[in-house]
Amino acid sequence: MTFEKSASDDACCPYFGECGGCQSQDIPYSEQVTNKAAMLGELFEPFWTEPILVTPSPITWHYRNKVDPVFAPKRYDTPPPKDFIRDTVLGFKKRGRWFWPLDIEECRIGPMGMDALMASVRSWYQEAGLRAYDSKAETGFLRCLLIRDGKRSGERMVVLITRPGPFDAAPFVEAVQRSYRATSIYRGIFEGKADVAAADELELLYGEPAITEVLRLETEGDARELSFRISPFSFFQTNPRATERLYGLIRQWVQKIQPDTLYDLYGGAGGIAFSCADLVKKVWSVENVASASEDGRHNAAVNKIDNVTFITDKVKNYLRNEIRAGGLEPNNAVVLDPPRAGLHPKALRRISELAPPHLLYVSCNPKILARELPLLLEHFHLTHMQAVDLFPHTRHVEVVAQFTRKNQI
Repeated sequence: MTFEKSASDDACCPYFGECGGCQSQDIPYSEQVTNKAAMLGELFEPFWTEPILVTPSPITWHYRNKVDPVFAPKRYDTPPPKDFIRDTVLGFKKRGRWFWPLDIEECRIGPMGMDALMASVRSWYQEAGLRAYDSKAETGFLRCLLIRDGKRSGERMVVLITRPGPFDAAPFVEAVQRSYRATSIYRGIFEGKADVAAADELELLYGEPAITEVLRLETEGDARELSFRISPFSFFQTNPRATERLYGLIRQWVQKIQPDTLYDLYGGAGGIAFSCADLVKKVWSVENVASASEDGRHNAAVNKIDNVTFITDKVKNYLRNEIRAGGLEPNNAVVLDPPRAGLHPKALRRISELAPPHLLYVSCNPKILARELPLLLEHFHLTHMQAVDLFPHTRHVEVVAQFTRKNQI
């Protein structure tokens, strides 16, 4: 097993230990992978006794294709007077102190070049006299800076999220282009109080409405290249280069079991569906975010794929409707790729009731999968477990569990 080296491999980020983003930059990457395998072995020991192989990420620094540092009023060790105007900081939250913003100048797992972008944006808002939104005082303007990139395409997107109000876009666009050469620049307006990267309205300030990412999937005997449109808030796996390995595993599974119909539940913009579309007659991709489904339809046309149908619905409701309609199509397989919270209890119960002959569960939260396994194992045999590290320098790891239906003829 080999690991790609980086100039940063021998030095931790200057914010490591303070920033809540990474937990293990001080541990050699090969050891991180070993530790994750040991953690998974212990977690799933009641259900699976064989070693769980963890496939490493091909890159370990600047692997993330999306980060969303926030603008926030600076906090001080000694509280200032009540009418004191706090400085504005741009960064992430301190580890274990979600209320304490950490001003940062670089992020070694974020997109390459964001250090120059953040320095330029910081100069811009200081010169413009703009301040961070303060949810308690209901003052300030700046909310969040969403940064996305395409690892293989090289395209970049920047979204400035603010409160409603007048905004001189030209100096901001100039600050971005001077430092980051973005393909797409947006302003988003968010009126809620939550500290999240979201927008009620979007305005394209410069360039293209979306950027492109390319995935190259290589399995034994074949290769497949796919293009994906990435809009400001569409879901796409955080580490595209490692995602190629994850989707390659899923593709191998479909090649082995040879279903006619594949159900891609929590399908996002179609990453898994497209990875396997040429291996089956039909793919049903179910996703509850309408913009992701629309991206999927666009991506299908770009990739000349005509056998994937995108359905915008909650998985639990879709499965209820399938039960009422008499069940899933014959010779099918189901892929589950839920968010970190796992399956809704009704979705878990309904997929068990439908009992497809082949089931693959992709989990970004192994503890949740371990909690759901007892019910799944009432209806399925667990036949294989493997993992892919999509999150170097963190505790997180993506687990792939394969199942077959019990009492299968």
